[in-house]
Amino acid sequence: MDWPGAVLACAGLFLIVFGFSHAETAGWTAALTIGSLVLGVVLLAAFVLAERRGSHPLLPLHVILDRTRGGSYVAVGLSGIAIFGVFLFLTYYLQEVKGYSPVTSGLAFLPMIGCILLSSNVSSIVTLPRLGPRVLITTGMLLGAGAMTYLTQLTVTSSYAGSVLPALLSMGLGFGMIFAPAINTVTAGVPRRDSGVAVALVNNMQQVGGSIGTAALSTIALTATTSYLAAHHTGPLAPAIAATHGYTVAFAVSAGIFGLGVILAIVLLPSRQRLAELRAPAAPAPAPAPAAAAHAAAPATDLASQLEAHAIHAIPVALPCCSPVINPASLPAARAAG
Repeated sequence: MDWPGAVLACAGLFLIVFGFSHAETAGWTAALTIGSLVLGVVLLAAFVLAERRGSHPLLPLHVILDRTRGGSYVAVGLSGIAIFGVFLFLTYYLQEVKGYSPVTSGLAFLPMIGCILLSSNVSSIVTLPRLGPRVLITTGMLLGAGAMTYLTQLTVTSSYAGSVLPALLSMGLGFGMIFAPAINTVTAGVPRRDSGVAVALVNNMQQVGGSIGTAALSTIALTATTSYLAAHHTGPLAPAIAATHGYTVAFAVSAGIFGLGVILAIVLLPSRQRLAELRAPAAPAPAPAPAAAAHAAAPATDLASQLEAHAIHAIPVALPCCSPVINPASLPAARAAG
């Protein structure tokens, strides 16, 4: 067990999330806020150094330094920041400003969930092999950015059908085009020994992105709300107007995050041809030389060691996960002969 890596990673991420959350009440210039953020970054840098030098690292760095997987992790992390912000602030808007009950607010999100289910299945099964992750994830980021920009126009008198529903539909389609291809892409060409880390890191990036996004965007929204109340005259609708202003500022920041995701997706993610190359089974080994005939006839080595050198494939499935399987055709011919 890589105890130093586990402690450094958990402590660093905790301090970053705590720093963003503390800024909500103490401000961005508070000593504890700045100290937490700086120390969190330092601990994460120490985590990277520990993983480079450890004999059994918790996170082998070659897993995330690969351009294909790194781009997918970035896409999942940035989307996690944005999607949790949507759930949080749009729920606040529907319940606190529009007066929806919790049940009605939950039902209002169902169109987005339906679009996620539809888009994730179509993306992973039909369009990913034809278009590749770069096109799909970039398009999903653009849909998310457009939806967030649309939500920046919300006011206290906006209607659900005209001002919220179109954005939910766009976000649902966009999120499905981001998460499903990204989850499938991270397993392309990864050795069997690293498959567990590669898949687990996807869920980790989503949860870390959501934690950081919730803390940071909540602070941004509250700061904007407070500034708006201080600059405008009070009135019966002043709290609702100020709160809506804070939500729209958070949506604008989320739109900018999606815009950054568009650029990184274009730069980092592979094309359809590159993804096919990564998923292609290894070429069959050449016939053994006569001098090595006796060695070739020896009993096959342990099956796990034979599989380590071969890439795995990902089964295209729905949004939550994907399952790595071994391509039987990639097993060495010696095993079949034996």
